[in-house]
Amino acid sequence: MKFRDKMQQWYVRAQSRQCRMVAYEFPGSIRGSKRIVVTLPAGIQTNSVLLRMIGELPVIFPSSDLMVVVPNGCTEVARKTGMHAISPDLYAANMIGLPKNDFFKKVADFDSSVFIDFETHRNIFNALVAIHSGAGLRIGLAGVWGAPIHNFEIRSSFQHDELKVYRSMVDLLTSIQLTSVMPDFRETN
Repeated sequence: MKFRDKMQQWYVRAQSRQCRMVAYEFPGSIRGSKRIVVTLPAGIQTNSVLLRMIGELPVIFPSSDLMVVVPNGCTEVARKTGMHAISPDLYAANMIGLPKNDFFKKVADFDSSVFIDFETHRNIFNALVAIHSGAGLRIGLAGVWGAPIHNFEIRSSFQHDELKVYRSMVDLLTSIQLTSVMPDFRETN
């Protein structure tokens, strides 16, 4: 392992100690969320199937403001998903190759209550976005980061087929939102 990789992992561990651990009510925390930060897997710009699935999130969370954070190439993600996307400046990296603090300040200033990570492998960038998002509910796949970076983990039976893993995450988020609508529907009829 290169020195730079070791330094990045040390930095994530150090930052995760400052990660806010708050009690959340599930699924109430995600249903009432007004701001949601979403991170995508590395190389997402080439996966149009996943981008279509991500494009469903505004329909799933119609009253929420969603922001997609990607390491680079946000214009393509924003165009294909129709969601607001940000990425760090390619030339504004610190000594260990991570975005500078002003980028993470933009993420923190978004003031999100929910963070959703679609990465199936450990990704230093996504972990740092989760930490700096300030979200009380941080959702990720089981076996990727775990607590304190992801405090709610989704286990999928499709561990070896990434597209099916993404589909199961989107379907789970949809089912959470649908159950929140059902009681209101029953009360009006």
